[in-house]
Amino acid sequence: MDEIPPSPPPINNELESISSTPSPVIIPTELIALILSFLPVKIISKFRCVSKSWKKLISDPSFIQMHLQKSSSLNPNFIFKPFVYEYPFNTIVSLPISRLLHNQPSITLSGHTYRNLLKDDENCFVVGSCNGLICLRFESHSTKHVNFSFRIWNPATGTISEKLGFLRENKPILGIFKFTFGCDVLTGTYKLVWLHSVQIRGIWKTNVRVYSLGGNGDGDDKCCWRNISTRFICGDGVHLNGTITWLTLSEDLSVLGGSVKPLTPHVDFFRIASLDLSTETFTELFHPEDFNEVPCAESNLRVLLDCLCFSHDFRKTEFVIWQMKEFGVRESWTQLFRIRYFDLQMPNVPIEVQYLDESTLMPLYVSKNGDTVILTNEEDDKAIIYNQRDNRVVRTTTSNNIQWFSAIDYTESLVPTPWKPGDVEAKTKQDEDESESEDEEEEVYGGFFFTMIN
Repeated sequence: MDEIPPSPPPINNELESISSTPSPVIIPTELIALILSFLPVKIISKFRCVSKSWKKLISDPSFIQMHLQKSSSLNPNFIFKPFVYEYPFNTIVSLPISRLLHNQPSITLSGHTYRNLLKDDENCFVVGSCNGLICLRFESHSTKHVNFSFRIWNPATGTISEKLGFLRENKPILGIFKFTFGCDVLTGTYKLVWLHSVQIRGIWKTNVRVYSLGGNGDGDDKCCWRNISTRFICGDGVHLNGTITWLTLSEDLSVLGGSVKPLTPHVDFFRIASLDLSTETFTELFHPEDFNEVPCAESNLRVLLDCLCFSHDFRKTEFVIWQMKEFGVRESWTQLFRIRYFDLQMPNVPIEVQYLDESTLMPLYVSKNGDTVILTNEEDDKAIIYNQRDNRVVRTTTSNNIQWFSAIDYTESLVPTPWKPGDVEAKTKQDEDESESEDEEEEVYGGFFFTMIN
């Protein structure tokens, strides 16, 4: 008879339980950063409380840059300044572009309000947006002067600066003035640019000044407005890769009824001027070679698909959009769209042929595949979404009374306020003291620091 094998020893349940417990999964920090970079700022901000390592990761400049690139690509937005009678005085409304592309006939916009937090009664204007930071311009008036000051605001993180960049001009300010906002890509310094065009003895001249927001360079000149010489007449500028670029006209201009009109209409009157924020020097760019007829309406520059784009009317029948694929290279101009006004349901374009101050359309956005463009004009309260692949047009309105022509590209970001109190505090105090001694009616502005808005 075969022997019966002995029974196995009893199993230790405790050891079995330990051995069956799965090993903890260790996720590499690089993978965590990649996953978080796809999330909205509001959600990421809550994850700062998870651990010290996560808080450090979210504050790391490399992660902030990664998130900015993802956000600008995946979730671009517009911001608008609404009409003051419809919204609180200092309110900005935002709109994800994806909502427009859904072809809804009507949408409601959300708002970012800062009036009650700042308790400012001054006139407020949006200068521009760069890397998720919005530059706000404030004006106050005294008997003899107009005072300009600025705040930098990140609506996504809720940080906003005290006033900076104090600038005083004597009344009245003649001519046309514009402010623009951008970033020096070599040093990471954010800069304000003031352009003031005035007509002197029938000839237009432009004065340009630059202000570095806590510049990295040495010397007191980094904390004050600096003059830059230029021969261009500058208007609204667009920021692209460390440059601010304007569509300009030559100096041989006259003014009639507030409108700018060339004495001898010719395409050579149209110039493109670009200011390099690193070197603070101007360069002239050339328009497309096939742009050989003076349009019947004002042309525009816009940044679309991360490239400089030039749009113009053609014989009151078509609207043309060009893309400069390689910045500064004339031969790289490529025609993106050539759209008949009839296809946009605009058969009667209200343009006076002899003037160039009226604009038919402005392109706001082009889809990644290049099929769809979002347009608007000054006379319409709707966005025009046109798909050239199937020649389809949809007009979208909002329940909010906004100015579509004021649309500014905006991207939510974690970009911090990059200035230290010592950068401009001494210079600002000096400006305040001079302001008090010259005119007691002037408002004195405080130092420069950032506060967190809850």
